[in-house]
Amino acid sequence: MVRTGGFFLFLMSSATLAAAADIDRPLVGTGDAYEVPVEQASSGVTGYIEGAYGSVVDAPGDVDADAWALRGTVNFDAGTGLNLQADLGYTRASIEDASTNSYNGTLHAYYRDSLYAVGAFAQAARLDAGFDSHMNDYMGGIEGAYFQDTWTLHGAAGYGQARWEGFGADHYMAALGARVYATDNMRFDLDGALDRITDSGIDYDIRSLKLTANYRPESFPVTLFGGYKYADEEISAFGSSVSGDSSTIFGGLRFSYGSNSIKEEERLGPVWSNTSRSF
Repeated sequence: MVRTGGFFLFLMSSATLAAAADIDRPLVGTGDAYEVPVEQASSGVTGYIEGAYGSVVDAPGDVDADAWALRGTVNFDAGTGLNLQADLGYTRASIEDASTNSYNGTLHAYYRDSLYAVGAFAQAARLDAGFDSHMNDYMGGIEGAYFQDTWTLHGAAGYGQARWEGFGADHYMAALGARVYATDNMRFDLDGALDRITDSGIDYDIRSLKLTANYRPESFPVTLFGGYKYADEEISAFGSSVSGDSSTIFGGLRFSYGSNSIKEEERLGPVWSNTSRSF
């Protein structure tokens, strides 16, 4: 039990870093229920590369924390509704005088038509916290989306294992979100998620809510995005608990290829977000 407790103390020590590191993620999209508003890209390959920065503006103890991230994703469309999406990401987060590096990769296989998308994902992530200490997180799950002309609903659920120094815990994840298009090049995203890491009666919960605004000029394939994220984190064991919340503001640039607008990018290219939020 002493070493299991150490596992969760490690989680708590990186909780604020996690809030900063998960500064932004794209969500989902695809066609209209009655018509396809854009033509299929001839190459069948669409994606983007993005850079982002976030700063924690409110956290327990008024700690100074921030993070920057570099991510990329590519979607391959077979032309029959079958798609394959691959994501890679790197984040460096700092809190006071400490810093972490995290890496993640996800593979999505799914079917998409003009009304819905449904598929499965497999994901691996690693957090290096210094002092020759690191955490690995492995997860698989299902994801789905429902599409209309000016909005999208999407969700995901997964299960995996978080491992640190030879010790493991169960990791459960659920996410639900919505995206609204003001125009083909202006979009507002609302994203909520719950992660629970649990072992031997000790539970670590992360509940988050994020609002993102996205804008892409018509003549240039770069999207400017920014927003606000609220996270509530709690560790509980044997009838007692400790919790804290944080607020993060973030912004960044997304360089796209294979699409002519934000809406076209979502409807023909990458549909899913990276589900890694534990670090």
